[in-house]
Amino acid sequence: MAGRRPEELREGEVIRHAITRTVTEADNVRFPVQTMARNHTLFGAVTAEVQPVDTDWTDIRDPDGRAAEYRAAVRGGVTGKRAIHPAQVPVIHRGFQPSNERVSTARRIVEAFAAALAAGAITIDGAMIDRPHLKRSRLILQRAGISA
Repeated sequence: MAGRRPEELREGEVIRHAITRTVTEADNVRFPVQTMARNHTLFGAVTAEVQPVDTDWTDIRDPDGRAAEYRAAVRGGVTGKRAIHPAQVPVIHRGFQPSNERVSTARRIVEAFAAALAAGAITIDGAMIDRPHLKRSRLILQRAGISA
């Protein structure tokens, strides 16, 4: 569809073309206009301190698309996916498992705050780390199955 003018599109294609966008060039994942409603739901879940859960990637023949969509979901703040088949569960778990690097950083943050006792902010590797970082680090460790 790239490079085509709206008048060259069939009925229905114009709307689909107009309301979709690429999230990133690297992921090449397309989200419809419902992204705004999804974001409001995400913000509401985070505010209510409940886990924001997303629907699963529907095309089972497209593992690359699924992996890219998981990366985009994690970047967007989603912490889980809905599955419609038991075979999807291990794939979903792998998609949301934090990397060793993120776990290591989260451990450092939690340990540094514990050592600083009542500090509102600390410094790690020259970066200011405050309470929201601590909260996120605890969630990362929880997702990795490590008690904080």
